Amino acid sequence: MERYQTAARTVNPDSIAAFYTTKATLFEPGIKPIQTRDSIRAFIASFPGVRVEIATATPDTIEIFGNTAFLWGSYFERLAFPGQPVSEQHGKFVTEWVRQEDGRWLIDRFFRVPIPSPRGSE
Repeated sequence: MERYQTAARTVNPDSIAAFYTTKATLFEPGIKPIQTRDSIRAFIASFPGVRVEIATATPDTIEIFGNTAFLWGSYFERLAFPGQPVSEQHGKFVTEWVRQEDGRWLIDRFFRVPIPSPRGSE
């Protein structure tokens, strides 16, 4: 997950997509699930000029069942989109990783659940 976060901070669509299986699904709040590595690459590429000031993923629990692993945790991001104020997002996530025949672990499903900031803290 550390290597994934490093790639995410660069906002490089190819580097990020390389962490996903070819049939992966990315679940982002408020939009339809993004299915396939190529669609995830295109989704990331749809944010030209975005700057990632902070992107962290803190694991809470890892469960391994044979060639499948679930990583549960919390995330925090501070992003700057061109022409918009800096935004902060935080919440929980779970990633389902699948061990490939060559031994690499790739993300097959990635769920992000934002947690709204308490009123008055914005």
